[in-house]
Amino acid sequence: MSATAAIASKQAHYGNLQHAALSAFWFGSNFLWLPLTTVLIQAQVDSVVPKGLQNTAIGVALGIGGVLAMTVPPLVGAWSDRLNTRYGRRRPIMVAGTLLTIPGLLILMAANNYPEIVIGYAIIQFFFNAAGAAYAGIIPDVVPAQQIGKASGFLATMTQLGIGGGLGLTGLIGHSRGIYLVLGAVAALSLIPTVWAARTEGLTRLEPPASRPLGETVSEFLRPLHEGDFAWVIFTRLMVSSGITVVLYFLVNFFRDVVLGPNEDAAKFTSNWLLVVVLTALPFGFFGGQISDRIKRRKIFVYLAGAAQAFVAIVFIAFYPKSIPLVFALGIAYGIGYGLYFAVDWALACDTLPDPKASAKDMGLFHIALTLPQAILPLFGGALIDYLNKHMAANAGYRMVFSSAVLFLFLGTVLVSRIKAVR
Repeated sequence: MSATAAIASKQAHYGNLQHAALSAFWFGSNFLWLPLTTVLIQAQVDSVVPKGLQNTAIGVALGIGGVLAMTVPPLVGAWSDRLNTRYGRRRPIMVAGTLLTIPGLLILMAANNYPEIVIGYAIIQFFFNAAGAAYAGIIPDVVPAQQIGKASGFLATMTQLGIGGGLGLTGLIGHSRGIYLVLGAVAALSLIPTVWAARTEGLTRLEPPASRPLGETVSEFLRPLHEGDFAWVIFTRLMVSSGITVVLYFLVNFFRDVVLGPNEDAAKFTSNWLLVVVLTALPFGFFGGQISDRIKRRKIFVYLAGAAQAFVAIVFIAFYPKSIPLVFALGIAYGIGYGLYFAVDWALACDTLPDPKASAKDMGLFHIALTLPQAILPLFGGALIDYLNKHMAANAGYRMVFSSAVLFLFLGTVLVSRIKAVR
């Protein structure tokens, strides 16, 4: 299939309604993912694991899920790049993956011990990441190049709205087991407008790829990870994602141990804090992508985002703030950086995609930059926090582990300058 054929289904222009519909699945995806990974799993693990081992147990569960989140997207994405069905290449996988996520949510809803929690979480990670992998190829498939920044802005907006909706619900009803049914229903319903808006994808039938030796096939599969601007986009996203992950997945226990005290509802407080972050991020994400299209500059948004996020991390680790208004003010500052970064996150990837014929596979590799930190950092970070808290000083583990966020964010911000094809 030629590059010309790959983009043959693109319209000359996408209206706001079509952009909103196309990005709707990202609303449902984030409505599920963020409450699940940052609040619900932590709270459920804490309820069945003795104190002193909780951060370790959280790290193991998230690490197992992270391995699946890292390996499934590029493989399923490559499959969707070659799939021929009457319903398109991406949409059948999206629908099947989302529906098969529901059993994992039901297992979590009924889980009463740690192994059941891990099994349910692993099922969700496998199938919902498969759905997301296929979805990742749709934007490059159908959106015209001159509107990629706008599409990225809509994705950022749906990300924040989904996170805000999910966290708002979590903050409202706590970590009741019934919330898992709501998360699954919203994720499934969000598919409907996206499947409609992406109805032109996959109309061109693909010819089977030429047979290659295994070594050559693997080398070509992984080439975008180490060659060209796309490799730098992946690496800088890896660094920024690491800076976010190393703090985000331990916030519930950090707020409980450092800010609130053991008698407060740290899960609800974390939901409310993250809600402030995403509400602040909304306008910066929505308008940032469109502005980047108009001024034809994307890197400046990454520089500003890195500075804001690193500032918040420094204040947390240097001062261990206990003032609730100050903690929420830091949430606003973090939200500004979060919104600015995700306004251009996907646009940078789409601008530098090495091969239009393998967009889902390459976007799956891009997704590794988000999920690799989730596989590794919680596993080691949780154990290190528990060890240092016990053997060095009370809460010393948080300071040590959170300090690495500043380094990750610095590298992810500065090294964006190495991307030559994008200003």
